[in-house]
Amino acid sequence: MSNEHAEFEKRFISLTGNKPFPWQTALYGRFIAGEIPSACDLPTGMGKTSVIAVWLIALAHQPDLIPRRLVYVVNRRTVVDQTTEEVVRYRAALLTPQLSDLREQLESMCALPLAGDLPTKGSPLSVSTLRGQLADNREWSGDPTRPAVICGTVDMIGSRLLFNGYGVGFKGKPLQAGFLGQDTLLVHDEAHLEPAFQVLLNAIEREQKRCNEFGSFRVMELSATSRGTQNSFELTDAERNPPALLPEHPTEPIHIVWHRFNATKHLALTPVESDKEVAYKIAELALKHRQDENGNDTNTAVVIFMRTLDDVAKVSAKLADKKNGAGPDHVQQLTGTMRGLERDALADRDPVFMRFLPEKSRNSKVTPIPGTVFLVCTSAGEVGIDISADHMVCDLSTFDSMAQRFGRVNRYGKRTDTRIDIVHPKEFGKRDKKTGELKAEKIDICLHRTLELLKKLPSLGDNVFDASPMALSNLNAADRRDAFNPEPTMLPATDILFDAWAMTSIRDKMPGRPEVADYLHGIAAEL
Repeated sequence: MSNEHAEFEKRFISLTGNKPFPWQTALYGRFIAGEIPSACDLPTGMGKTSVIAVWLIALAHQPDLIPRRLVYVVNRRTVVDQTTEEVVRYRAALLTPQLSDLREQLESMCALPLAGDLPTKGSPLSVSTLRGQLADNREWSGDPTRPAVICGTVDMIGSRLLFNGYGVGFKGKPLQAGFLGQDTLLVHDEAHLEPAFQVLLNAIEREQKRCNEFGSFRVMELSATSRGTQNSFELTDAERNPPALLPEHPTEPIHIVWHRFNATKHLALTPVESDKEVAYKIAELALKHRQDENGNDTNTAVVIFMRTLDDVAKVSAKLADKKNGAGPDHVQQLTGTMRGLERDALADRDPVFMRFLPEKSRNSKVTPIPGTVFLVCTSAGEVGIDISADHMVCDLSTFDSMAQRFGRVNRYGKRTDTRIDIVHPKEFGKRDKKTGELKAEKIDICLHRTLELLKKLPSLGDNVFDASPMALSNLNAADRRDAFNPEPTMLPATDILFDAWAMTSIRDKMPGRPEVADYLHGIAAEL
């Protein structure tokens, strides 16, 4: 190990409490060489948010090459909050003696003195959160020379980049656009959720380069299910090629990666006649996990994914049935309709939900309920929450969604018997009652492509396939993209539009200056 990498490892451990994975060390090497990848395509469970720690250490080492602000954008409120909490821990670690040299290097970048009575408590790192229903603490905009991490949603960050900051006065809009668009590395997490926003970010980056702006604006897409970009950063070759026999007890970071990348996930496909049968078959398969062949409770945690709220309700009712199910005390739901406080209470106080969290994340005051438990989710459980089930049962979704779902079962590769059951109709689309012709919408075509793609996974016999992260990554990249959720219509952002949005002194409606929402999210097709 070179002295440079040894120093990085020492600082990374002091900052995060963990030894770096090889990919994290490799990314640091790219950063300090002035090379910022346009995308990081990493499987779930690999600690993607640690790119912030890597950036912070690289910034102190090469301040002339690394943007001094990192903007972390993800369209999930829980992820924004979790990321903020993680960065706040980094900031606290900067004040420890072990990181005094790193702190001093960052302090040298600040033009204004560090006041000890501010929220930053004398730290050279500002941390701010920009999302709906939360006030901006303005740390990031108080001193533009101070290194800062700004965590926010697509709406809050995107509107500011386009001089239309939601909740910002017309005098503050150009300032905030400048602070976010100059000397910034913008990390777009779970980028597959918002392809239109990624297209917009790429357009802004190109325009900044074309205008030869004095402060760089760099964009890095972060996803476990990337739609495919050039200059994409991935796991190292050593991480992607685990040995046939893995160490039973990991002693090195790469051992942990191997276990997660090669985690046992046996996938079984179950066809039914129509969509109407899917929910009931899923509940039936889920309840089979309650007992072993001797009739004993397996004491396992089973996660269930459904695409619609109606199906979530159907499955939950069958599972919660006192006579033929597990009972209501052993069933919990996680849906996008839940309010923020409800989701927070679920993660902090629910004895069923505790069973799906890693032990380090559980509330020590809450005793996880014993026995077999079930968590029934919509897509709200697919990203942005660190849960891991023993088994999974679900309906069929598009490939990008399925890959995220698979990441919520046996996430850390500790089980050798994990099973995933997917229930799907035999046909995708609707048959015309008069002609009998099967009519398929775009989403139906993508679902069929996903099913055919899953059948290309390594066969384990008897209609069972290997769905480990390693097996998924070996599928053809073009085939994976073709099976993704249909993209919305994405509007091109041009230099003329950027100029129009920048005219913030004109406060009335102006011809040629459209609202920014459709440029942030695209225009979804009406299916």
